[in-house]
Amino acid sequence: MTVVATIGVIVLLGFVIPRFAAILSDVGGTLPLSTRLLLGASALLTKVWWLWLLLGATAAYLIPSTLARPETRRRWHAARLTWPWIGDIELKYSTARFARTLGLLLKSGVPALPALKIARASATNLVVQESVDRAAAALTEGSALAPSLAGTLPPLALQMIAVGEESGQLEELCLRVADTYDGEVRRALRTGVALLEPALILIFGALVGFVALGMLQAIYGINLKAF
Repeated sequence: MTVVATIGVIVLLGFVIPRFAAILSDVGGTLPLSTRLLLGASALLTKVWWLWLLLGATAAYLIPSTLARPETRRRWHAARLTWPWIGDIELKYSTARFARTLGLLLKSGVPALPALKIARASATNLVVQESVDRAAAALTEGSALAPSLAGTLPPLALQMIAVGEESGQLEELCLRVADTYDGEVRRALRTGVALLEPALILIFGALVGFVALGMLQAIYGINLKAF
């Protein structure tokens, strides 16, 4: 929907409106505000297209090279966790992947410390990976796993891991953590998609309506001059 609507607006601004502007320039007179805004947007797209191309090429080069730096990439991952809704989903997704990998490894008989080091790679966020590294270091010193992961993983996951350690069923509780947060991520994504679709319809409907309004007002003004 977004791609089709964007292509439609670009076609209108890049090809239809410039021809419409040539007709209006021959007629002369004062144009309505909506038409002037429409013509300005069309000129910005068609006359400085090279600037948009340059900005796109610059962003395509700078963003990957900047994120390749470890410290910048770490700050980017940490910032993502603070975003509303998106950060919560990413943390739950990383927690689910880490917990599922750890639970499966422990269930297969892999010792806790090697299992932690292997499961670390399944977490998609660097902040979570760093927390797992600290937990592995604390585990070698005899500390419990759940307190070592505190401050990064969600509270419910920490509580379930702590219960698993105390009861001797860590692998089962890790898999239950994974199932819990996988379900929460799926529900959050379904809710987001359900809300995004009508929002996109309203936004692009308003945009196309504005384009139609600007053209119709100009045509109406031309007809008034003709009579």
